[in-house]
Amino acid sequence: MKKNKIELDGYRACHIRDGAGLVKYLAWLEDQLNAKKKTDITEYTGGEKVAEFRKTQALFMGLSFDTISSIGPNGSIIHYSPEKDKCLPINNKEVYLLDSGCQYLDGTTDVTRTVHFGTPKEFEKEMYTRVLMGNLSLERVVFPDNKSIQGCMLDMYTRRFLWDVGKDYAHGTGHGVGHFLGVHEGPVGISLVRRTPFEENLVCTNG
Repeated sequence: MKKNKIELDGYRACHIRDGAGLVKYLAWLEDQLNAKKKTDITEYTGGEKVAEFRKTQALFMGLSFDTISSIGPNGSIIHYSPEKDKCLPINNKEVYLLDSGCQYLDGTTDVTRTVHFGTPKEFEKEMYTRVLMGNLSLERVVFPDNKSIQGCMLDMYTRRFLWDVGKDYAHGTGHGVGHFLGVHEGPVGISLVRRTPFEENLVCTNG
C-alpha cells in the first residue's frame, strides 16, 4: 500500500532507533564470543538478547515476527526458528545470520544481517561479496515512474552476480512492509514471480 509523508517519516525514524538496538546486540555478541570466550550463547538466547536491546528504544511495541537467529548450516534454512532445547551455540567460526524486526508506533522493521565474528572461509567471503554487490546494484537502479516496472524485473539485479558463477538463492528478495501493521504486506515485492508494478511511496525490503 502507498504510504503518506507521516508514515514514510516514521519508517525512517524507527529504523534509526531499531538499528541502534541491533548494533548494540551485535557489539555485545562479538565481545562475548571473542573477548570473554563465551560458549553458552545459543541461537535461541541470542534472539532473546537482541529483543532486550530493542525493547529499550522509544515507541517499541513488540516484535514484528519471530526472530531468525541462526548459525552455520541453520542459516540456509528458510524461516528457521530456533527452539530453546534444540538449537546450536553461536560461535566465531561460522557465519551467523540474524533476520529480525520490531513494531514501533511510528513504523515496522524487518532487517537481515549476516556476520562472522572470526575468519570466514574464502568461499563465504566470495558469496557474501556477490550478495552485497547484488544489493548495491538494486539500490542504485533508476527506473521510470510509469507503473510498468515489476518486481520480477528488479529481482535480476540482485541475483546477477551469483548467476555469474552458477549460484542462486531459493527465496524472494524483498516484500512490502506495513506501517505498524503486518510485516509482510502486499501487493508489492521483489522476486522472480512478483509482477506488481512499483509506484512512488511504496515501501519494500531489500533482503
